[in-house]
Amino acid sequence: MRKLWSWLDSPWGVIARDTVIAALVCWVTVDQAHKIPFGLLSDGPVATALAIAGSAALAVRSRFPRAVVLAATVLVVLDGAYIPLLFAVYSLGARRGNRRDTWLIMAGAVLVMVGPWRPGFHLSWGPDLDYGTVLLALLPQTVLIGFPLLIGLWVWQRQKLLASLRERAVQAEQQRDLLATKAVADERARIARELHDVVAHRVSLLTVQAGAASLSSNQELADFAEGVRQNGAAAMEELREMLSVLRREDGDVDAPKHPQPTLAAACSLITDATAAGQHVRAELPASLPEVPGSTARAVYWLLHESLTNTAKHAPGAEIEVALHDFDGRLEVRVANTAGRPLTVPAPRSGFGLIGMRERVVLSGGTLSAGPRPEGGFEVAATFPKEPR
Repeated sequence: MRKLWSWLDSPWGVIARDTVIAALVCWVTVDQAHKIPFGLLSDGPVATALAIAGSAALAVRSRFPRAVVLAATVLVVLDGAYIPLLFAVYSLGARRGNRRDTWLIMAGAVLVMVGPWRPGFHLSWGPDLDYGTVLLALLPQTVLIGFPLLIGLWVWQRQKLLASLRERAVQAEQQRDLLATKAVADERARIARELHDVVAHRVSLLTVQAGAASLSSNQELADFAEGVRQNGAAAMEELREMLSVLRREDGDVDAPKHPQPTLAAACSLITDATAAGQHVRAELPASLPEVPGSTARAVYWLLHESLTNTAKHAPGAEIEVALHDFDGRLEVRVANTAGRPLTVPAPRSGFGLIGMRERVVLSGGTLSAGPRPEGGFEVAATFPKEPR
């Protein structure tokens, strides 16, 4: 039913609707012309032709309402048929609205309805004509013509109101989108400022201090400090990339970035951890399997977070990293012993394991993490080798 109403409001639907109404009115008008012969030419084939022509004009009443009212008024004068005039007046109100010419045309139509060509309805102009007679003659014709006009005006007003409501809804939606976009841009700018003013400053300071320590005469200390400096420089580069994304006004986060982590890059984290002084024992396959990009990224960040957490919370611990390539799945396990007691509690973000689990789940895998019975901590994940 909704599709039918939508089609009736389309240009072709309006033409079809008006044509059907014109045909029905034509049938009634021709029949009326023979039964009620009112008008200057109200008898014979001429009256029939006039009734057909006047009714057929209703087929274009939506496009030319004033012209159709004029044609229907002429039909009343010549043939006496008034039904086409009622439909024409309705269309005038529905299409033209509350305008001066609408009311002038209505007044003219009422006067035509009481003209001398309509016996029994017209006014007998003369000295004996009084206001009561005029009122009695005009009132029923005014109601007859005014009722369809008022309905048309109501339809016009309703369409105008609906159009206004639709426009306001579109404007409100656009305003909401603009406000949401501005809120996101403001929040991105705030995060970028915080990262630049706090985190970037701390990492830069750490890199400078590590660079100074790398000049030490103690070769072991110098090598360790150089590793810290290189990691700090890499962190600064990644932080700059993150800041550029956050400050990008168009919000395009898919702009070119650094190459995404691979399994080979994940395995290189073990080498970096060993160079940084961690005790890592790795069990890796002879050749790394082909896995989806999301799985490679999840494995990379799992190893990154696990090795970082061990360095922070269990210094000196023995770490075991195992990567097993089975048929259809990839298993990753990172376990560490208890390590030395901390003299100063390491800071906790509270989001490391949460982010790790989210990455694993997004790649279609499962994750388990928790303390070991003999002491220490263990993280194990299973990934599908086929993309999901």
